Amino acid sequence: MSSAIAEDYAWFDQHDSGLAEAFCVTFVRGLTPRQAFDRLGVTPDDDPDDDGFYEEGVMAASAVDGGTVLIEFNGFQGILDSVTGPLSVGTVTAAVFRNVNHDQQFVHAADGRVTATFEPDYPAHGGVDEDLLLTHMVELGMPTDDVDDADDWGNPIHTAFALAERVTGVRLTPGAIDSPALIGSIAHLS
Repeated sequence: MSSAIAEDYAWFDQHDSGLAEAFCVTFVRGLTPRQAFDRLGVTPDDDPDDDGFYEEGVMAASAVDGGTVLIEFNGFQGILDSVTGPLSVGTVTAAVFRNVNHDQQFVHAADGRVTATFEPDYPAHGGVDEDLLLTHMVELGMPTDDVDDADDWGNPIHTAFALAERVTGVRLTPGAIDSPALIGSIAHLS
């Protein structure tokens, strides 16, 4: 599996500052963009404009090493049970969410079941049911016990992306953001 570290995702904040403000990125092992959309009942837009996924209620899907990344501008559907359940059947997913208020969430699911959910900036305050996930969290320097100064351990979002890559084998790339294979409305998932 991957040995990604937080620094591998340092590019994210500067690559697309609009997306970096509020997003949900879901890493899906072993599925193509079409398979991921099919599981969610998302119909690809036949004629997406260049900025199509910069609208709320839209998801972009990109094929990358290891599977697919699903990208939502100012979205949150990737952390919902109604998405993680069907998307993770027979595989694993990890979603990283942040909104404009800097609320954050990491959700890991395997074979239709959520195994971890926590806030990347305070990972010790969540629930992790999987030992392998906990091992990766420790290796990445995420505090797994309550600490007084949680802000001193690193960039929570970059670390959450590295954790998502480690547990899914899927890597988010700038190309996945710039050139998605599919774009479609996810309004029905809310």
